[in-house]
Amino acid sequence: MLVDAQRLSRATLFSLDHERASEQTYRGILVISIFLVLMFFVTGILLFIGPFTPQQGPVIGRTPTVLTPQIFPTTVPTAAPTATLAPTIALPPSPIPPTPITTRTPTRPAVIPPTLIPPSPSIVYIFPAPKISGPLPNGGVWTGEGQANAAITFRWECAQCILGPDDQFEVVISFVDKAGTPKVAAGRTRDTFFLLRRIYEGGGFELYQQAKDDVFTWFVQIKREPGNQVVSPRSETWKFIWH
Repeated sequence: MLVDAQRLSRATLFSLDHERASEQTYRGILVISIFLVLMFFVTGILLFIGPFTPQQGPVIGRTPTVLTPQIFPTTVPTAAPTATLAPTIALPPSPIPPTPITTRTPTRPAVIPPTLIPPSPSIVYIFPAPKISGPLPNGGVWTGEGQANAAITFRWECAQCILGPDDQFEVVISFVDKAGTPKVAAGRTRDTFFLLRRIYEGGGFELYQQAKDDVFTWFVQIKREPGNQVVSPRSETWKFIWH
């Protein structure tokens, strides 16, 4: 945050941007201070309070009490000579119906033929991906609406890209507007450079100060007509800030 604030302060000439850079610097210092206070607080707890914290003693396990069974002798009383023992009648056990045994016939698993999935066709490009060479640096910051006609010029290289009569380089700019809606603007050329002004004037809507946080991304690839055919991979996606 501090580096971005210093870069914004050096790159702009407007007082409003200087105030925004100062606020960003203040927020960066505030965040650093908060983290330093938290670090000192945790370090103080570990160094000064932790050693004096009483440690938990060992847990004394309780030995289970085993009750030993006591066996007492049983005495069989002797019957008197005049006593008559009644005969014990054994009752027949109640019949228990047998549990029916169910037999399961083993079923053979159904053999499902494998599904034939056709292989996905591979995309064959005619040209290699263009290599971006500007505007430098990637992620640079430009201030002012007039930069669209001078400094912000998209440049790339492709030595093996020998374009046919129906081939063109297409520059695609993407951003998210302040309402959170993704937007895309594009322009085509047969040269290896393209001014932002050409997209800015012919894109159907204004780009200047419309992006959230003023952040734009862009890439370039080769298209062929008719049919808007893609005949090369995309280049790397670069970013620039324009406010």
